[in-house]
Amino acid sequence: AVREDIRYYLDPENFIYDPKQKFQFLDLSKPSGASQSVLNNYLSNKGILRNQGKAFIDAARLHGVNDIYLLSHALLETGNGTSRLATGVEVGLDKNGKPQLVTNGNRGSLTNIQTVYNVYGIGAVDSSPLRGGAVRAYEEGWTTVSKAIIGGAEFIGTGYIKNGQNTLYKMRWNPKMNEGMAWKQYATDIGWASKQVTTMYNLYQEIGFDSPILEIPQYKK
Repeated sequence: AVREDIRYYLDPENFIYDPKQKFQFLDLSKPSGASQSVLNNYLSNKGILRNQGKAFIDAARLHGVNDIYLLSHALLETGNGTSRLATGVEVGLDKNGKPQLVTNGNRGSLTNIQTVYNVYGIGAVDSSPLRGGAVRAYEEGWTTVSKAIIGGAEFIGTGYIKNGQNTLYKMRWNPKMNEGMAWKQYATDIGWASKQVTTMYNLYQEIGFDSPILEIPQYKK
């Protein structure tokens, strides 16, 4: 990324007056109030995430993370419920007890083979996203889509939302770094927060809520 692009995405002034883009600053520790039927209706054609509205609501309740954000994040990471990680990857243990992706060549030498799911891209590092995400899902026991939704929400809630990074913007840029907090970002894409907002905006409109609670950082100039 070039300096000019980073400065653009870093500056809240470029987004706070846009009705969609201001959702980068939505307080993600607050529930949306959306019903299961509203979420399921939105997910009706979203691949593996179809009919998972209850799982998103349960995840939000258990781990203190906004349900519509979780749904939006999952849709982005899974390509609307169609990615390989989301639709299931087989993983088993090798002779040393380490998780390995199952292939035709190693299937016979692996034990405890399970199909696992990862809907938030947790562990899917740039260098090896499929292996990283699948092994993490195996270690966490995400053997169903609903387990992946709820279990992944715990990771996000504990590591980010309850740690002060309670907006998409803060998850990406972490303004508290200037206050001595260690650098921590959820994604490497400088436009990550901006790309999350369309689904969140659309769902908030669908449930008839147009007064979101926002937290907008201010920088010294």
